Amino acid sequence: MMKTRIKTTKSWQQHMPRRPRRNRSAYYSQDHSSSSKKKIILIIWLILAIFLIQGIFQIGYLRLKNFVLVNNQDLTQSEVEEFLESKLATSKYFLFKNSNFFLFDPEPVEKELAENFNLDKAVIKKIWPNKLEITVTEKISHFIWSKDDTLYLLDASGALNRQIRARDEKYLIIKDIRSARPTGNQIFSSEEIEIINQLYLEWIDHVADKETLDMIVISDNWNLIELHTKTGFYVKIDAQESIKKQMNNLKQILMAGNITGVDVDYIDVRFGDKVYFK
Repeated sequence: MMKTRIKTTKSWQQHMPRRPRRNRSAYYSQDHSSSSKKKIILIIWLILAIFLIQGIFQIGYLRLKNFVLVNNQDLTQSEVEEFLESKLATSKYFLFKNSNFFLFDPEPVEKELAENFNLDKAVIKKIWPNKLEITVTEKISHFIWSKDDTLYLLDASGALNRQIRARDEKYLIIKDIRSARPTGNQIFSSEEIEIINQLYLEWIDHVADKETLDMIVISDNWNLIELHTKTGFYVKIDAQESIKKQMNNLKQILMAGNITGVDVDYIDVRFGDKVYFK
């Protein structure tokens, strides 16, 4: 008896036509190429967007360039402009200038402005499209302190307000020739500034109608203070004695009309009723 071979499922499947296999390598290459193109396009669009945004933020129409200073007394327009231009020239976000109307933040600049010029307060307001309005509140100054070819505004307490570049005729100069330079902002003690204030006020009361006080010279010796006049001569005063009495003696001399400014180098009123000239 012949044995019959039973064909298995696998045996007949071997003779069926096979489906072509997908080339995985080609598929990966095609997919990777498509992804790279998308990335390149995205980068191009990103670069274009950056240039577009930069162009908008750097447009000249929105560049802050007009400055209006309000409520200033001693602070000058040129000082504020120079300070602001240095702040506006800095970069923001690496690509943009701080001078753009939208990018400029007034608050930190207000603080720096107040600190730099020793102000009580500074407020900066942006005005469309390219203007800044700067309103300042200055500390009150009474004198100019001159030391080593530098000038500073001085308040009524004898403390520094801020450095200035040139003399302001509104203020009397206190020339300091003391051997030691004061440390910190407090230039004169309360007693010393009281003497200086008294010298100034007594001059106004007794002598101002005859001579204009131009400068007070302070040295280490407070027994010898020089009061320089616009005419050219100066007056020697002893701050440890009665300033009122010495000023009154000076007034009597000037009212007598015996001397004029061009006749003498100085008038010394430190010795009571005895007045010396040179």
